[in-house]
Amino acid sequence: MKENRGFAVGEQALTSFDRQFTMRCRVQRPDRYRLLDALPAGAPRIARGSGVSYVAASFGVDAVSQEMAAFDRLLAFDGQHGLLRVEAGARIGDVERFALGHGWYLPVAPGHPAATIGGCIAADVHGKNPARDGTFRAHVAALELWRDGASVTVAPDHGGDLFADTCAGFGLTGTIVSATLRLARAPAALAVRRIPVAGLAEAAQVLRDAVNVPLLYGWHDGRPGRFGRGVIRIGLDTADAAAAPAGRTPDLPAVIAPSRIPTWNRLGIAVANGMIQRRWCRPGQTAVALADTLFPLNAARPYFAGFGAAGFVEAQWLVPHTRFAAFAEGLENAVARGRPRISLISSKLFAGEPDGLAFDGNGISLALHLPSPAEPSQRAFLDALTELALAHGGRPNLIKDSTLDAATVRRAIPGFDAIRDRLRQWDPDGHLRSELTRRLGL
Repeated sequence: MKENRGFAVGEQALTSFDRQFTMRCRVQRPDRYRLLDALPAGAPRIARGSGVSYVAASFGVDAVSQEMAAFDRLLAFDGQHGLLRVEAGARIGDVERFALGHGWYLPVAPGHPAATIGGCIAADVHGKNPARDGTFRAHVAALELWRDGASVTVAPDHGGDLFADTCAGFGLTGTIVSATLRLARAPAALAVRRIPVAGLAEAAQVLRDAVNVPLLYGWHDGRPGRFGRGVIRIGLDTADAAAAPAGRTPDLPAVIAPSRIPTWNRLGIAVANGMIQRRWCRPGQTAVALADTLFPLNAARPYFAGFGAAGFVEAQWLVPHTRFAAFAEGLENAVARGRPRISLISSKLFAGEPDGLAFDGNGISLALHLPSPAEPSQRAFLDALTELALAHGGRPNLIKDSTLDAATVRRAIPGFDAIRDRLRQWDPDGHLRSELTRRLGL
């Protein structure tokens, strides 16, 4: 990295986790809060955690990425009430391990253990059962922002507008420097039940029937002729910790080198789906340590490497219950016509209310992984998926899908212009920006 003397900024190539964006960017690595203001006045900037965002949320060609890795301390812990205050650069995997060691856990955790607490708040991520646990903001008792050279502490009942706009605000309200998290008592283990489903309509009903459990999501085949077949995983609290196998898979790295020969061609997808069907899509139940259920992506390093240099796109849409059956039928027909390569489909249940730009609502979400999204046939299917989801009242996950643009998001999110204007009031000069906010017109 070439250092620019005076305010400790260098240049570095940064790549989004889905490999759809690579840019030569300026990077600052402050280790004191005062250094957050060491940049020249008016210099565009954006906070950066571990860099595992799919959509280039923490860098941009004209902005300085302020890496928060040095701000990773656990500041205070109330073991009686389950309150943990941490700096924004702390990784969610480390936070969960600390909490579990004291009999607590954070119910909402994204798939990647390297995601930082600041990133989880700025994206308002969801976990393994958003219908029961809500999104990340539901577990934040207070947060501290660095704005105009000083810290500002806000909470849902104190500075509520700034708090609400910071959650799923993508870093546009200020730099998150710490947060107080509400933990929950950790079960000894989970008894994970597997329920095979023949299609997405059946999957939706199984999800609805099992709403109040700590773990609830589905895996589905995305191939024509087998579309929607899969399994719903339902995790139930159990006191039988001895039945859960010991051991922990190493954390998924923040940066995964792509395979020189991509795996997810039609043959690779067929082989992988067949193996999953035989191994996991049969009725049964297994005791699993809670720690192993929080980050299933830890076992997915070969999966992500298999996308190769062309990367992938995750298109995730939340569709209202009343429209989901028709949406699922239309999606199956679109897959039969376009025959895209889909490496996986996952399903989840939501039971919230959309707020701002957050990915929340009341319905069923589907996430589709598509390799090589720049290929014309793959991109054509993504465009068809977008139109289908919009026609059925779908809401997109802005922090996952790097193909979304401002025009699409304006159609998908009611009141988008008002939400954008509300965010801009916290940074009227537009100093806080990223590739994501540029692409979405924020």
